[in-house]
Amino acid sequence: MKRIKTFDIIRGWCMFMMIFGHMLSWWIISQDRWLTSAIHSILGDIVSIGFLFISGLSAIIFFRNRLTKAEASIEYSLEQAKSDYLFRALLIFIIALLYNSLIAMGTLDPLNIWKWYIPLTIAISLLLAFPLLKISKSFRLLIAVGFWITHYYILSLLLPYQGQVNLFGVLYHILYNSKGLHPILCYFSFFLIGTVIGDVIYEIYLINDQKERRSAIKNEFLLPSLIIGPILIIIGVLSLFPSFLTHATFSSTVYSLGVILISTSVLLIIEEFEAINVERSYRFFFYYSYYSFTIYFAHNMLYFLLFERVNALTIWIFMPLTFLIISLLLRVIYTKLRDKVSIKAQVGKLSARLTIYVKERSESREIE
Repeated sequence: MKRIKTFDIIRGWCMFMMIFGHMLSWWIISQDRWLTSAIHSILGDIVSIGFLFISGLSAIIFFRNRLTKAEASIEYSLEQAKSDYLFRALLIFIIALLYNSLIAMGTLDPLNIWKWYIPLTIAISLLLAFPLLKISKSFRLLIAVGFWITHYYILSLLLPYQGQVNLFGVLYHILYNSKGLHPILCYFSFFLIGTVIGDVIYEIYLINDQKERRSAIKNEFLLPSLIIGPILIIIGVLSLFPSFLTHATFSSTVYSLGVILISTSVLLIIEEFEAINVERSYRFFFYYSYYSFTIYFAHNMLYFLLFERVNALTIWIFMPLTFLIISLLLRVIYTKLRDKVSIKAQVGKLSARLTIYVKERSESREIE
């Protein structure tokens, strides 16, 4: 299956906006934090949900490609396809825990070793989703909605025990440390929804005839998304108004999912029908997508660059300059080093090597 630019644009945009949001949080002086709050309220959940959504979408397409390879190849088996997926998930999990451990040491708070930053949420989502990838899309969607609804019920039960040293306090820490980030019970839903959409898109792109494929995109993805997306936005905005501007509320997540569905469908139509030449914009977001994990870990250095030194006006001078430097640096790195500094690419290579190693060990045992 060919590389779909829409996915890179969405992932790259999410990474770009994450850096943007963090610079607002880190750099603006306290009396101008109203700007940070306003932008985070409007875009915060769209960015985080978009990243989990596109991660689920990419994961299912990766897995389907591996299953197709296993069916067509004698040397690559179904067990290898499963191992490749699981090794990726476990490696990301290890990297997430290492990152959290550094945060814990930096903050002198050992509880931060288990904290729901995006890498940990993605890793656990990959592991939780694995046994669900073989069930139907409709049942997977029901499970996602079930997680979504159950999350709010469990949160209401455990919230009074936050910080307490008892069973419910420990459960709260495991499931919701910290609630302002990306707790698994809520955000796993959007990863799983991403796998459903990914399956739909994967099946569409198996169609070789361009006219038939374009028709399938319009009927099976664009029209449903343009119907469901606006409905979700309206429900999100009107439900307990204006709570759609509050991070991780039911209204905010419904609203954000609607925005992501519409954005994905519109970008896919633009790409497939070549309605607009977006090559320059694509190349820009491609770098942020290709080096997404690398950027996620490296951008924390910006915290020390201008900590609370600019106001709501001067930040618009420093941010464009910072993004210009980052973008030029990514372009040079891609030209000179390619995947050597891409954590995502290196995880893929290492998981492939581990899969081969396990296969060889298994075959040697059979011979013995």
